[in-house]
Amino acid sequence: MAESSTQTDSTSAESTTSAAADQASSSAASVDTQKVASEAQSELLKSLGFDNKDELQSLVDAHNKEVAANQTELEAKSGELDKATTKLSKAESERDNAMAQVAALKQGVDNDHLNDAIALAKADLTSKVNGVKTIDDALAGVLERNPSFKGEQGTTGTAVANQNLGGGAQIAVPDLSKISYAEATKLKLEHPDVYAQAAAKLSK
Repeated sequence: MAESSTQTDSTSAESTTSAAADQASSSAASVDTQKVASEAQSELLKSLGFDNKDELQSLVDAHNKEVAANQTELEAKSGELDKATTKLSKAESERDNAMAQVAALKQGVDNDHLNDAIALAKADLTSKVNGVKTIDDALAGVLERNPSFKGEQGTTGTAVANQNLGGGAQIAVPDLSKISYAEATKLKLEHPDVYAQAAAKLSK
C-alpha cells in the first residue's frame, strides 16, 4: 500500500515538472525578439536625445555635409595661398633683380655686361665666395676680376679668379674643377665651344 502511494507521488511530481517546462518553453517561444530589440533601440535613442532613428541619421548626414564643405573650402584656400606665394616669390625675384641692376650701374657696369655681372654676382653671393654677404660686395668682387665689365679698354676679363671666361677679346679655357656649378652652367650656355674644351681637358 505504501509502495503504491510512493509511485503515485512520483508520477504527480513528474507531471508537474513537465507542465512547468512546457509553460516555460511556450513563454520563451512567445517572446518577440524584434520587438525587444526595437524597444532597446528606442530607449537608446531617447537617452541620446532623439525621438527616432531618422533624427539621428539626419544629424549624421548634416555633419558629413559640413565636413565635406569645410574640406572644399580648405582646398580652395590652400590653392589661393599657393597662388599668392607664387606671386610673392615672383615679385621678390623682380625686386632683387632691380636692386642688383641699380647696384651694378652704380658701380659702373656698362649695359652690355650688366646681365653677366649680375649673374656672376648672384652666383658668388649664393656660394658666399670670399665671404660676401650683399649683392654690392659680390659685384665688387666680380668687377675686380672683370674690369672690362665697366667698359675699360686694354684689360682681360675673368669671370672667376685666375680664369678668363668673358669680357676680353679671347676666352681662356677654364679648369671646371675650380669654378662653381653656376659659373660652369653659364659658360656652357654662353660659350659652348669653350665649355667643350674645358670638359675635354678635365677628362684627361
